[in-house]
Amino acid sequence: MSHPPATSLARITYPAPPWVLWGSMLVATFLIRADAVHERIPDPLQLITLPGGFAMGFIAVSRYTAGSTREYSEVLAGTVVRHHNHYGPFVTESGVDDRQAQIGGQEIWKLPRQLWRFDWEFDERETRVRVWDGVRLVLSISDVPTQARLFPSSLHASMLNAVAGQAALIPGTYMIRATSAAWNLQLPPDSPLAYLRPTSPTATLIIKGVADVDALTVLPDAPPA
Repeated sequence: MSHPPATSLARITYPAPPWVLWGSMLVATFLIRADAVHERIPDPLQLITLPGGFAMGFIAVSRYTAGSTREYSEVLAGTVVRHHNHYGPFVTESGVDDRQAQIGGQEIWKLPRQLWRFDWEFDERETRVRVWDGVRLVLSISDVPTQARLFPSSLHASMLNAVAGQAALIPGTYMIRATSAAWNLQLPPDSPLAYLRPTSPTATLIIKGVADVDALTVLPDAPPA
């Protein structure tokens, strides 16, 4: 079953949720200035701020391969927010290299997905990727080790979003293998992600496995009793 997107893009269809995504993800987490993202957080979500005027930032670059609902590459970037007793990542920027994934992400999960280009390079020692928005270099990642011991894990986790003034969850189930591993992230000064420039050392992860991402769930306005 496929859902049609907005009328102006009616020729683009996409699979219905849940989406099954097999592949790998590179995740970087770091401190950012809270005032750099505060105005990007829609009501009723609340930015989680830390002492000293900081917040948590993240950038995740994924490559979804055979067995996935769609095969594509993706950037998710943003910060950590809360709504009542729900805590989780909120995506302020997103880009993919597949038109169906772009429109599906906009329509199903209300993500700000752009169409970006991903240049992946693989050799025996390392993986590299450069992401472009058509004009500018969005980010580059290098020195990702190809040989790393990964540890199995499974979890249920949700991203937070806001739709028409109401908080919503993007629920997912993850069967993964992951490890902390050093690699290099660069954000050019004119990148659309430049406001997420780290103000602290960056914690970097390598994750492989499968994600099962379900439809958006709108949360009630009132906190649970």
